[in-house]
Amino acid sequence: MTEPRTTPAPVGLISSAASQRLLRDRREVQVPTPWGAASVLTGRIGEREAAVVLRYGPKLTIPSHKINYRANIWALRELGVERIISQNAIGSINPLVRPGDIIISSDFLDRTKGRPLSLFDDTEAWVRVDMTEPFCPEVRQTLLAATASMPDRVIDRGVFACTEGPRFETPAEIRALQRDGADIVGTPMVPEVTMAREAEMCFASIAPVINFGAGMAPAVIHVGPGSMNDEYYAGGLHDRIERALIDAVAQLPAHRGCQCGHALRSGFHGQRPGWLKNCSIDHQTGSTLPVALEDA
Repeated sequence: MTEPRTTPAPVGLISSAASQRLLRDRREVQVPTPWGAASVLTGRIGEREAAVVLRYGPKLTIPSHKINYRANIWALRELGVERIISQNAIGSINPLVRPGDIIISSDFLDRTKGRPLSLFDDTEAWVRVDMTEPFCPEVRQTLLAATASMPDRVIDRGVFACTEGPRFETPAEIRALQRDGADIVGTPMVPEVTMAREAEMCFASIAPVINFGAGMAPAVIHVGPGSMNDEYYAGGLHDRIERALIDAVAQLPAHRGCQCGHALRSGFHGQRPGWLKNCSIDHQTGSTLPVALEDA
């Protein structure tokens, strides 16, 4: 069985950028994984050890559909991370949610097309983790507490629709997502959230809203004056989000009290791959298929 830690585990952050103020004493490490090496920045957020993945690369040149999601998630796990905060600057498709608002996502819709679906795609295993509560409740509550004093409006629930990219959505696609119950839309986060659950890591998202979806505004502009990036960085929202992240990391309990660390116990069926170690099925050996199927 997994041995309890005697010191707090490093906190993981997946983001598009991390300033020197957010991540101090940083150094870049290349972490080998079964899916290739992943680049991770290690250092300290506040007084806690931290590991940060810049999902789009240091120069923001990796589009969402080309991110090596499996390597990024597993690299954080290899560094001892148990909890991940995902920072997602996104668009609103709910007229009641406006640019400048911040959503602590409570559910998601997967509208991606060609991304890997599971850490176990290339193994002799069928893994079906429970996603009834897609985001770790403990980390979500910490994010809500850390953002409570912000001047921006913080919304404690919201459905995140993740699309494939790299283009923006069409007005018709936005209307379809609205009918399906989504509040915000973007191209990161899936499959990060599902792979984190498969890796038995906590995962929660803080999502600052920086634009309206297609058809809800004259245009969706990526860079330049009046663009979504201008709204996020020049308008100061990015700086406020980083301050909230520092507060959230400081407020995280030293050790986990949620069930995320046991996700595989009731969801793993098949032959355990050699790279899967230190998890809730450590006491199981060989195949986890029902006996009747093993004898067939």
